Amino acid sequence: MRTLTAYNEDNFRQIEQYNGISVVRFSAPWCPPCQASEEMFSQFADRLDRDIQVGKVNVDQAPVLTTKYEIWGLPSVLIFHEGQLVKRIPGVKPASVYAQAIADIKKGQ
Repeated sequence: MRTLTAYNEDNFRQIEQYNGISVVRFSAPWCPPCQASEEMFSQFADRLDRDIQVGKVNVDQAPVLTTKYEIWGLPSVLIFHEGQLVKRIPGVKPASVYAQAIADIKKGQ
């Protein structure tokens, strides 16, 4: 199983400076929908190309990032392309929604 990198204020620059696609899930341990969908997201991450960075942010441990990216609902998945936020997907969604967003970004490359 692919390990999801845990991002915070100290290492999120890796996402902001990456020249490819990055998928980052914002969640919290006290959020039931986050916990219920965690396994689905991990399985989705396993199926992604290895050149796509995948990670997670615990909003309790990264309040600056949570504010910067205006995370109001959990979980939220943010997709970056070449360091720029290009897609925000709030709430629990099926993996196909994330896959389609990535496919759309790749088409535009």
